Amino acid sequence: MQPLIDDFERRNPDILIDYKAVSSNLLTQQIRDSATPPPDVTISSVMDQQIRLVNDGYALRTPYTDKSVLPSWTHWREELYGFSYEPAVIVFNRAFLDGKRTPTNRVELIHFIRRHSNELQAKIGLFDIRKVGMGYLLWSFERAQATNYGQFLELFNSHDALTFNSSAAMLDAVNRGDINMAYNVVGSYAKSFEEDNDGIVVVAATDYTPVIIRSAFVNKTTETPIHAQRFLNYLLSYQGQKVMAEQTNMPPIRLDVESEKTAHVMRNRLADQLKPLPLDVSLLVISDQSKKQIVISEWENALKDYE
Repeated sequence: MQPLIDDFERRNPDILIDYKAVSSNLLTQQIRDSATPPPDVTISSVMDQQIRLVNDGYALRTPYTDKSVLPSWTHWREELYGFSYEPAVIVFNRAFLDGKRTPTNRVELIHFIRRHSNELQAKIGLFDIRKVGMGYLLWSFERAQATNYGQFLELFNSHDALTFNSSAAMLDAVNRGDINMAYNVVGSYAKSFEEDNDGIVVVAATDYTPVIIRSAFVNKTTETPIHAQRFLNYLLSYQGQKVMAEQTNMPPIRLDVESEKTAHVMRNRLADQLKPLPLDVSLLVISDQSKKQIVISEWENALKDYE
């Protein structure tokens, strides 16, 4: 986000951005807690939580004048706007892969884990879906998509998989060799990390790659609605999306930005591989508390040996 913030502040010298990175669960709690001043703009990749907050009335309507350049699947109710398109990937330790055939899909990954069972014992990293909103979102999506979901639960359990609270923590652990594989890491973090560290290999599964949409909305209670809306408009603007394409690893969503990293280029090239999560009301089912408890209980029961 920093290149975007720097460019915005350069173009808007009357506005200073105070960007704070917090966990999605804490962010949602702060927005719902009236005693805690919420941020002016809420940015998150945890799509179900974003949809739930907007649906519950926490967003300020922010019409965008040039919707023709925004894919229809990237915005909802003129309140929530997606601005980047990010695959979830599998990451391996490069030294561990030496001399091995890299698995490219989930069927191959299951056989790979079984074939190299000893080297992967207590060496697989996962999000802790009880604590990490992104982990829960991706796990819920895979639960509905993968026919081999139960096999992965069994393998992660029998290999004493370790849980982490962020993509960054998993990437550090893979790079150091503390673990040899991390599952469902956010792709933009993995690509940025890979540029500075040669100890990892990033794989986008060819059977399907979940894709999340990083989205933003202006909070209804902001004391600076004009400034907040100006920043949101910048994230969607040609200039903002161009900076995103050239200076970050977040794929932009605008149709008129020319880059191999844009969402429409990725969708055209990898149409059969990418499975975007929908930015719509269907995500309310995922964030429903009773549904969430079922998924988490199933996960805990299957992976009870984690503790």
